[in-house]
Order: sequence, then C-alpha cells, then structure tokens
Amino acid sequence: MFKIKKAVVTGGSSGIGKELVNLLLQDGCEVFSLSRTVHPRESFNYHGTLHQIACDITDEQSLNDAFSQIGELTDSFDVLFSNAGFGISGPISDTPKEQVVRMFDVHVFAAMETVRRSIPFLARSKGRIILTSSIAAVVSLPYQSFYSAVKSSLNMLALALNTELKHGGIRAVAIMPGDTATGFTAMREKVTCDTPHVSARYHRSIARMERDEQKGASAETVARKILRIVRKRAPKPLYGIGFFYRLVLVLFKILPVRLTNWATGLLYG
Repeated sequence: MFKIKKAVVTGGSSGIGKELVNLLLQDGCEVFSLSRTVHPRESFNYHGTLHQIACDITDEQSLNDAFSQIGELTDSFDVLFSNAGFGISGPISDTPKEQVVRMFDVHVFAAMETVRRSIPFLARSKGRIILTSSIAAVVSLPYQSFYSAVKSSLNMLALALNTELKHGGIRAVAIMPGDTATGFTAMREKVTCDTPHVSARYHRSIARMERDEQKGASAETVARKILRIVRKRAPKPLYGIGFFYRLVLVLFKILPVRLTNWATGLLYG
C-alpha cells in the first residue's frame, strides 16, 4: 500500500478539497493547502500538521511564492491533489469568451503549472499526481459544455503524464466523481440567455442537474474514495467513483456515440 506522509492540496478550503485536507490530517499527515481563502486552524481536523498558503494558482507569481514556501519546509512530498475548480453553465452561443478562458485557466493551465512545480518534489518520493476530474469528462453535458471540456482535458493530461513520468516512479491519476453535494452547486456561475425557447431549456436542464448534485454523495464520502485509490499499490490512470458512475463509464465506452449522446439529451437536453 502506498503511504502518504506529506501532501499538497489545491482548492483545500472547501468541498472535496477541504475533506481531503481533513482526512489527511486525521491520518497524521503534513498537509500544504493552497487556496485563495485561509480559514482558522480550528476549521480543520486538529491532528497532523497543516500549512495553509494563500495562493491564486492562476497567478504565476503567487504560485511561485507558494512553492517557495513549501520548499523552505520540505524537499519532497508524496501526493499532489490538484483539486481547485469552479463551474459555469449556459448555452455555448451565449457564454462569453472571457469566462471560457478563465475556466481553462483554473482547471487546466493552472493544474499544469502546479504539476510542473511539483515534479521535483514528487521525484524524490516517487509520488503521485491526482487530478480531480468528473464523470462530465466522458458524459458531455449540455449547458455545461465547457466544464465537460476542461475535465476531459484533465483526463488526457493524466494519461500523458502517467506515460511521461512513470519511468521516474511518479504516477498520475485522474479521478472522476459523479454528483456530489457541495457548495460548488450554489457557486456555479450562470450565463444569461435572452432567447426565450433556449433559455427555458437551459434553465430546466441546469435545475435537474443541480437537484441531482444535491442528492449526490457527500464530499467526505468522495474524498475517502479518492484516498483509497491513491493508496493502491499500482493505480490505473483513470477512475470513476461509485458503482453507478463506473457503470455509466463502461456503457459510454461500449455503446455507439449516437446512442449515448441521445440518452444524455433525453436527460438534460
């Protein structure tokens, strides 16, 4: 079993990220939590050692400063949990380019830069890179198309990293949770659509998705399953979480694209 003694978590102030931090601390780990928000220490599990580093991972200088602080405290860590993210919803035709760019910046480009700075630390421990992806990486969601796009990019990034870094003992894994009940739902940025018939479909679709999210697994449950995967001796590069979502992934792999796309449209179109 792979042992975690030190870990870096991006987006560690809320949702799945915060639960990862708490569970790692509970196990006595030393955790470096990178987030724009810094909470009082008593907001987290009292075990372990927590270093909260205020960091905007999309800002190069802020990220450099964060890793300089990490480097002053350790020359290695076992796992990078790249978990920071946010959601936007809206028709493709109505979503401003600047929102799309910011979505890719946070989810993909910042993840890549965080990985780049983590590799020297992970090389010493033969550690692991864990990218929080989503079932939406495989099931392309209408009105959340750019969320699906960034998550599918993370899957491809994990596959490539796993191949490139395996010779040095580093493994990369993208983990795809399904519906999860967190504050992510309430924080989703909703694009305004002025075309009446499109707007009606869009709002019905997002309302259904959000109901499903709030009925989903707790962030703690998902975080526990992520850690179980991380501790595997030889993890695969891609994982779905939960029996139902693993079944969905299998079906979307073996069934014709036209059929799976039709089914997604029936649910959310």
